[in-house]
Amino acid sequence: MLLVASGIALAGIVTLVVAWLAIGVTALDAGRVQTEPCLVAYDAGTDDAAVHYTAFPPQSVCTWTIDGTSREVVVASSPPGVVAAGLTAAVLGGATVVVVGVLGRRR
Repeated sequence: MLLVASGIALAGIVTLVVAWLAIGVTALDAGRVQTEPCLVAYDAGTDDAAVHYTAFPPQSVCTWTIDGTSREVVVASSPPGVVAAGLTAAVLGGATVVVVGVLGRRR
């Protein structure tokens, strides 16, 4: 039981790590190609452009101000279903390992 639960938890963690790394790679590729006006402004250091990353939902977002209007563009994001599945597997697998481990030591 512990082996299966720890495998599920590990698969969930790997899924989350791959999702977050894919966002970083996609954002770097978009910045290299520079087809998005916000990324061009960010690279030039103009228009108060900034890029930030969020963990949940995993995405990279570019914000900038043009003519007093704040704009926001999602540069890269992971599918919510994949992230939810990875998070669920990590939490449930980890919780199962803890519960089975605690119950096993009490006996």
